[in-house]
Amino acid sequence: MLDILLQVLLLAVGISLLYFGGDWLVKGSVTLSEKLGISPLVVGLTVVAFGTSAPELAVNVRAASGGNEAISFGNIFGSNIANIALILAVCAILKTLTVNKQLVRKTIPLLLAFTGLATFMVLDPVRKPGENPEVDLFDGVVLLILFACFLYLTTMSALGKRKRTLLPGAVEGVGDMAGNYSSKVAILVVIGSIGSLCIGAEFTVSSAVFLAEKVGIPESVIGLTVVAFGTSLPELAVGVIATLKGQVDLAIGNVVGSNIFNLLLVMGVTATISEVPLPADGHGQEDLVVVCWLTALLYLTVLTQKRIAKTEGWILLAIYVSYTTWRFFFSAGGE
Repeated sequence: MLDILLQVLLLAVGISLLYFGGDWLVKGSVTLSEKLGISPLVVGLTVVAFGTSAPELAVNVRAASGGNEAISFGNIFGSNIANIALILAVCAILKTLTVNKQLVRKTIPLLLAFTGLATFMVLDPVRKPGENPEVDLFDGVVLLILFACFLYLTTMSALGKRKRTLLPGAVEGVGDMAGNYSSKVAILVVIGSIGSLCIGAEFTVSSAVFLAEKVGIPESVIGLTVVAFGTSLPELAVGVIATLKGQVDLAIGNVVGSNIFNLLLVMGVTATISEVPLPADGHGQEDLVVVCWLTALLYLTVLTQKRIAKTEGWILLAIYVSYTTWRFFFSAGGE
C-alpha cells in the first residue's frame, strides 16, 4: 500500500513538472524571441506547436523509448478527447464561444480529416492478415510531412494580405505570455523547462506503468485517463485564462491546434521511435470512435451554430466524465 501511495505521489509530481515545464517553455521562448526581435507570427506558431503540446511529446518520447507504447496511444487520443470534451466544455460553460470563420471553414475540417487519417493508420484495413494494427515508421514519416505542410500553410495564411491565419488568436495572444526578465534568464528558463519536461515525463511514465501493473489497470487506460488529463493541463490553463480575458479565438484555436499537433507531430515523432500499436485491452477501437465522433460533433456544432454555448459545454463535459469514468473503472475492471 505504501508503494502505491508513493507512486501516486510521484505521478502527481511528474504531472506537475510537465505542467510547469510547458508553461516555462512558453514564457521563456516568447521572452527570448522578443529580446531577439523574432517575428510575433513565428513565435505564436511555435508556441502553439511546441509549447502546449510539449508535455504530450515528452511523455510519448519517454514511453516509446521505454517500450510502453500503450501509454503513447492512450495519451495522444486521450488528450484529444480531453481537449474537446473537457477544455472546450469548461471554456464554453464560462462564456459562450463564438467560433472564428477560419476555424469553421478550414481548420476544424482539417482536424477532422487528420483524425480520420490517424484512425485509418491505426486500424489500416489493407494490412496483411494476422498483423497487429499499429502506426509504424512509414506512417510516422507521413504524419511529420503533413505537420510540416500544415505549419507552412498556417504561416503563409497569416502572412497573406488578408492575414486570416488557420489558428486565430495564436499570434495575437503571444504578447501576454512574455516574462519580465533578461535574455540570459530567458535562456535559463528554457533550459530549466526542458529539464522539467524530461524529469516529469520520467516520473509520469514510470509511476503510471507501476500503478498499471500493481492495480491491474492496462497502460492504455492509464494513458487515456490520468496521463492524458495531466498533459492537457497547459491547454486547460491557456483556454480558461484566454476565455476569461475575452480572447475566445486563442482559447479555441489553441485546442484545435493542439489536437492537430498531437496527431501529426506527437504521433509522428513517437512512431519514428517505436511502432504505436492498437492497445491489446480490446477497447482501443472504442477510443478511436469517441475521438472521431467528438471531432465530428464539434464540426457540426460550429458549422450550424457558429458558436459553442453553455448547454453544449455541459453536454461535452458530461460525455468526458462518463466515458473516462467508464474506461478507468468498468472497462479496465472487466479485463
